[in-house]
Amino acid sequence: MVKINQKTDQTSLKTISQNPTQNSKVLYEDRYNTFTSSSKSKCSVSRCVCIQLLILLALALLAAIIIPIVVIVLDTQSSGKYPCICVIFICISSIFIEACAKTYSDSFTNGVTLASQCAAWQAFTSSLTCSSYSKMRLYGSNDPTGITVTDAATVTALAVALRYNTTIIAPSNGVQWRVWPCSGGYEISSTGTACSNPIGYVIRPCWPNGYWGGIMTANYPGPTQTMSISFE
Repeated sequence: MVKINQKTDQTSLKTISQNPTQNSKVLYEDRYNTFTSSSKSKCSVSRCVCIQLLILLALALLAAIIIPIVVIVLDTQSSGKYPCICVIFICISSIFIEACAKTYSDSFTNGVTLASQCAAWQAFTSSLTCSSYSKMRLYGSNDPTGITVTDAATVTALAVALRYNTTIIAPSNGVQWRVWPCSGGYEISSTGTACSNPIGYVIRPCWPNGYWGGIMTANYPGPTQTMSISFE
C-alpha cells in the first residue's frame, strides 16, 4: 500500500508539474469568477440603494407639496394653566388662496355708465370660480376702509350668486346683503333693498344712466368716485 501511494503521489506531482499553466488558469478563473460575482453583487446592492433613495426623495418632495407643514407653538403664558396652540400651515394651499383672491376696482363718473366698466364687472364675477371664500371687502375713495365680511358661508354664497347671476339674500352681522338683477346686470348691495337708493355699499356697474351704485354715498346717480370689491 505504501508503494502504491508513493506512485500515486509521484504521478500527481508529475501531472501538476506538466500542467502548471492549466492549473494556474483554473485557479485564476475561479478567483476571477468569485471576484466578478462579488462585484456584481455589490453593484446590484448599490443600484438598489440608489433607486430606493430616489424613490424616498420623490416621496418626500411630494409630501412637501401636498401635506402642509404644521408648526405648533405652545404659549403657556397666555392662560397660565392651559397652553395656547397656534397652528401655522405652510404648503401649496397658499398658492390656491392667492389664485382665489380676486378684486374689481374702477373709477366712475357721475351720471355716466361705460360699457367697458360693465364688461369688466362681468369678467370679474365670472372669475369667482373657487369652491369657497372666507373674506369679502367693499371699499372706495369715499370710504377706504370699507366693510369686510369674514363669515365664509355668507361670502361664498354671495360669490356664487354673482358668478351665476342668481338672486340671494344673505344676512351677516346685522347687514342684509343682497345680490339682485338691476336693469343691465346684477348688483351687490348691503342696504337690504334691491335696485334702490339708500346709502350703503352698492356696486352695479351695468345699470345705465349712471346708476352704478356708490360706496357710502347716494347712488341714483352717485357722485364721481372709485368703487372696489375683493374676494379671498
